[in-house]
Amino acid sequence: MYHETLLYVFHTFHNSMPYERYFRSPLTKREELTLSLNQLTQIEASLNRAQQSARTGINERYYFDYPHIHDDITTLRNGIEHYLTPARAQPRDTATLVGQYREEKTTP
Repeated sequence: MYHETLLYVFHTFHNSMPYERYFRSPLTKREELTLSLNQLTQIEASLNRAQQSARTGINERYYFDYPHIHDDITTLRNGIEHYLTPARAQPRDTATLVGQYREEKTTP
């Protein structure tokens, strides 16, 4: 049930403007993933508001696990960000180049 709720919330935000998609060119994968990051931020803000207004009584059997969903969103965000900005090998810091390769020949 928990994962279905998360997927429903994400899907709802992702498809909140269906007509806009028909009037513009298709997004690249990078643009879609960036849009997903923005939507995750919106979902987190919505969850924070819900958590602040939630009243979980001591006698209630079930409650919404806000820390768990925040952890899952962080995991999703980290995965997308890692994909968008992969770690690349940095160039080695080589010795400074001389730049002057012509020398005068001295006579003995």
